[in-house]
Amino acid sequence: MDYNPDNPYQGQDVIATADDAFEGDFSDGDDYDLRVIDDTDSGTVESSSFVEEYTVDGDEIEIETDDLESGEDYFLDGPGLPSPSATSTDDAFEVRIQDLDFDFDDDEVTDAGPDSDTELEIDSNRGTYSLNVSADGDLDDDELVQIFTEGNESLADALTEEDVRQYVTIDDSQDTDVHVHDDLFDTPVDAFDGDTIEDEYGISDVDEYGDVFDFVPFAYSEAEDDYDEQIVLYEAGDTEADVEFDGIDEGDYDFDAESTDTEAAASDSIEVTESDIDADFSEGVYTQSAGDIVEITVGLEDTDDAYMSFGDEDAGYFDVLYIEDDGGEDDEVSFHVNTRLVGTNADSEDVFYSEDDEVVSLGQEDADMEFQHLDNEFEGLILEDDGDEYVAGEDGTTYTLNEFRDDLEISELVRPIQSTDYQLAVDGEGHFIADGDDELDLEDELDAATLDLLEPELGEITTHVAPEDSADEDDELEDLLDEVTERTDVAEDDRLIIEAEATGMFGALIASGDYDFDILEDGTSADTLDSVVTDEYEGINFEVEADDATGNQDANSLNLDNDDEGDIFVLPDNENGALYVVVDTSEGDGVFDRSIDDGDTFDVELEYETDDDDRYEFGTEGFNAADWNDGDVDDAYPYFQADSDQSVSTTFEIVEPEVHFDNLDEDDHVQIENSDESVITGETNVAPGSDADLRISNAGDTPSFLNTEDAEIDSDGAWESESFDFDDRDVDDEAELDFRIGGSSVDDADGIFVEAVEEPEEEPEEEPEEEPEEEPEEEPEEEPEEEPEEEPEEEPEEEEDDDVEEVEDDGVPGFGIAVALFALIAAGMLALRRQN
Repeated sequence: MDYNPDNPYQGQDVIATADDAFEGDFSDGDDYDLRVIDDTDSGTVESSSFVEEYTVDGDEIEIETDDLESGEDYFLDGPGLPSPSATSTDDAFEVRIQDLDFDFDDDEVTDAGPDSDTELEIDSNRGTYSLNVSADGDLDDDELVQIFTEGNESLADALTEEDVRQYVTIDDSQDTDVHVHDDLFDTPVDAFDGDTIEDEYGISDVDEYGDVFDFVPFAYSEAEDDYDEQIVLYEAGDTEADVEFDGIDEGDYDFDAESTDTEAAASDSIEVTESDIDADFSEGVYTQSAGDIVEITVGLEDTDDAYMSFGDEDAGYFDVLYIEDDGGEDDEVSFHVNTRLVGTNADSEDVFYSEDDEVVSLGQEDADMEFQHLDNEFEGLILEDDGDEYVAGEDGTTYTLNEFRDDLEISELVRPIQSTDYQLAVDGEGHFIADGDDELDLEDELDAATLDLLEPELGEITTHVAPEDSADEDDELEDLLDEVTERTDVAEDDRLIIEAEATGMFGALIASGDYDFDILEDGTSADTLDSVVTDEYEGINFEVEADDATGNQDANSLNLDNDDEGDIFVLPDNENGALYVVVDTSEGDGVFDRSIDDGDTFDVELEYETDDDDRYEFGTEGFNAADWNDGDVDDAYPYFQADSDQSVSTTFEIVEPEVHFDNLDEDDHVQIENSDESVITGETNVAPGSDADLRISNAGDTPSFLNTEDAEIDSDGAWESESFDFDDRDVDDEAELDFRIGGSSVDDADGIFVEAVEEPEEEPEEEPEEEPEEEPEEEPEEEPEEEPEEEPEEEPEEEEDDDVEEVEDDGVPGFGIAVALFALIAAGMLALRRQN
């Protein structure tokens, strides 16, 4: 005898059919007894008890297990079968009990926002099973589908038409309709009868109506009173998945979960409370220069997504952003805005970038797109004009963002958005209104802020040096600034750092770097900057050029067309408005057009160039129709008026590395103290912080020795070695000193050991500084008082002789004679020159 299933769970129907060992066939109408085994002996039934009588239906017997005891073995006895005492235990089936747990992780959720989600855990001792789920009639099937299956593939198994053919059966004679939930098929179907099923899906094998509908998720007989108040979690099995109560009415709900084919059941309760949706900008005013990058953060409460307006009729630009806290872990959305690209045809993620969250611009996606074709992010967005509401995602809606802009009297852009105030606002309803006064209103404004875009400007250019290394050794700006020293003389092999104070160029830099916002933190290669500089429309020029041009040879210059970050590395400081270009001068003609030499002087210039007559304009018309770097006017900086160039410049000189030693004697020998704490000092033009050391070895007839200690170079170029232990050296022993950078010698000097270093006295220079301070204090007080008293008395006499006599009587003997002699000599020399 075959039993299917041979080990049923309590509640499952067991179908018994005759096997090959059966004598004859089942005869329709024959009766058979279902017996339970009481005792066994060597694999056969020793004793058994009667349970229930069943009648053959066709060629099978259907055995109900609802009332059978678990853990017991059952078998059939009747015509064609061995006697009970001769029945093998292998010809019996055992009834098992299915355990079931159905638990929500939270006792309370909200009706919106991230707190509307909780985790559902379903657990059983059975492998694969389906569950009927209902909420005591308080929720219909649409609401249940939304709670349990929206976005959860683990709970909503996508059915194919073959699945439907396999499970949907119906009795034509009952003329019963079947309700199929809209989510079951691509083509929504509300209800259809058996004939429709056969015509629509090719199901021709129509059997007697039964509970088989329980196996089909979202499909129920309308003959059942509760068909529209439950769903089936089809073959869900053990599951841990998020369920979502967003949009569910407030209240207490008791959920019942029942196995579709066994007696297993479980329940749990949950309370849905009202959410308090709110939003909060991190700043009241975001200030940045037009053309640069601005970071905006919006905190969200009781929601993980919202719609945000960008601009209004006063700014002359308007867009709608969909923002979502992706994952909902920090309750905020943070994103960067490339203000150079706003309003161009750049993709949304290249203009509004978020590392962790989702931000989508309606305008950047396609301002002319009809609402019904938009992605799901904008489903439900409402743009209203004069009382007419246009809802994204609804059939028949043809309203576009550009039409709404027209309602606000906002014309198409002809250049990137300019320096002005742009209003930012988060709306809880996603409902934006162009009122009768052509002004923007929000239905449910949660918070507002201002983006204040300033006019870009140039500051100063400064050169610095850093220890010899690859240009990208310090790939974070903070680390680089810890190493630099401001200088205009750059020792060969040191790193040159050019700092240009500038705003209004970093958006173009990011766009030229494949729209990679990581450039703000990680830096980029020189060829990214070169793309901006060589763009024929952008109007940004940066040049590092020597003044050594000849008639047949261009001046040597820094080669920005270089993608090796180890040669030239660019670090933008968008927040503070500065650009840092780091150059490894040791690479020579790999970095410059030609090799660099001692004494080479370079000019550095950063320029924002404009056209003499016309401003920058996009090369094509319409919103988002223009390439961001495509214009009708060559070399015209987009944020300045015509004929308003700005530039800043500086110079630096390449010098040969040098070192000087202190404490030289009259023979130019470095005096070295023969002590255990002997220190050598000096000066060098090598970058402070360089890996310097001083090597001292024997010279002349002095016995051999070799000592090396590190040397530290200060910001003013002064250096000092670590202490040498020379207490075993004798006075007048000779030595050779070698000052080294990175293991390479810069210069050497002769040295001699002394008992004590004699330091030269250079104090007399200080005395003249004190005397001038005393004399000016006495003279200004006396002279102005005497001269005005005498001059008025002398002028009326008009006698030159008297004037001379009075000068002689002033107490300066010989002053008049000396002047006269000097005049005579000068006259004689002048006459002599004329004769010659």
